[in-house]
Amino acid sequence: MIEPIKLQNVYPINKPGTAGQIPVVKKDPGFPVVQPAAEGDMVQISSDAAQKGKLNAFSAALFREMNSAAGPERMAQLKEQYAGDNCPVSGADIAGAIVARIRLEGFGNE
Repeated sequence: MIEPIKLQNVYPINKPGTAGQIPVVKKDPGFPVVQPAAEGDMVQISSDAAQKGKLNAFSAALFREMNSAAGPERMAQLKEQYAGDNCPVSGADIAGAIVARIRLEGFGNE
């Protein structure tokens, strides 16, 4: 007598139309064989892209420098330089810069 629990271990034997007694299991083809490169990969960057990279690096460094807070020595030096009426920049240049910035960006409270 065959126990129902062990039915998965029973294979059809000598039935007409079957290719064999044991089911054929397909072989796993595995991963494709990849040939290693003889040399390392090469990346070619155009001169235009290289120039843009240099400009981006320079502008990032300039941005960090402009937005960094001035140290106490620099503040003391600037206070001494601008003390009294000693201003190295003319009033016309300052007014022109303010007007140009307003034209470009507009007023802050608009």
